Amino acid sequence: MECWPKKKIKILVLSLLVLFMVDTYVAAQAENKTKGSEPIVIASLDSESVPLGDMVWLTLKYRLPEGARLPEKPQIKGIEGLTIIDRVIEGDHIKIRFLADQLGAWKSGPISLTYVDKDGNERTMSAGPVSLTVLSNLGEKPEEARLRPIQDIIPIEPKWLKYLPWAAPLAGLLFAIAALAWWYRKRRSRDILPEVFDPPHIRARKEIDRLVAQGLYEEGKVKEFYFIFSEILRRYMEEIRHFPAAEYTTEEIAHHIRNNEEDGKILPLLRQADLVKFADTVPTPSRKDDDIQRALSYIQDTVSVVEGDHADLEARENAR
Repeated sequence: MECWPKKKIKILVLSLLVLFMVDTYVAAQAENKTKGSEPIVIASLDSESVPLGDMVWLTLKYRLPEGARLPEKPQIKGIEGLTIIDRVIEGDHIKIRFLADQLGAWKSGPISLTYVDKDGNERTMSAGPVSLTVLSNLGEKPEEARLRPIQDIIPIEPKWLKYLPWAAPLAGLLFAIAALAWWYRKRRSRDILPEVFDPPHIRARKEIDRLVAQGLYEEGKVKEFYFIFSEILRRYMEEIRHFPAAEYTTEEIAHHIRNNEEDGKILPLLRQADLVKFADTVPTPSRKDDDIQRALSYIQDTVSVVEGDHADLEARENAR
């Protein structure tokens, strides 16, 4: 009879131990379930610094709550200023490749990604900013770089000197012919009304319409299409802004119009054309259509500039 209290104590201790283990297991499962229900997105770059013109991968690794999913075209905010080249969705991450086309240190703002929860409502999850340093191809101090000839200048004897006595009268004759032709054309132009010629915005629209009608993109001649497309926009900008945009590179144009917000809207389109021409990028048909609409919108937004120039031209013609 003396052993019975000891047995009761052992049974009580074992019961308490089992209850403690069950309670711990249930609490752990509840905690894991709670953690798994929180959306998480982490942004990272594949490199901290790259030379100007290199491609960079931005990776968004995410975890969705139970029953949630990404929409067919998830919206990613915070990367609007980047020149996007490609976008890939694989498993639990999204990879975005962009062009490093701006010198210096760059830092994004918070990057957000949309998803659809189990009830069909659109939600947003955010990641911290990422930063990148774009290095000059001219070294750490580009302002001190100096271009050098590949080979020294080789002195040669000017052979044309013996033809100089004949060249001078010939040059004079050609100059006289050119002056006469210029005078004749100027005299004829006074008799032609300015309205006969299309203003720049009308001419640019017609050229874009003819380019689309040729069907170069549909025939697989994507690079040829964007060469002509870029040339139309550059000539139009040259006519309304009065600087040699057709001869400038895209970065030289960007530097020239850096204080003009209206013209700055066309820079992403010119950079996209450069990628097609020189980096063999192939835009989708929808991207091509968007590029055409953006170009036409730019032309429409700058009609007032063209009309102002046309009015000045009419006033000068009437004053003659």
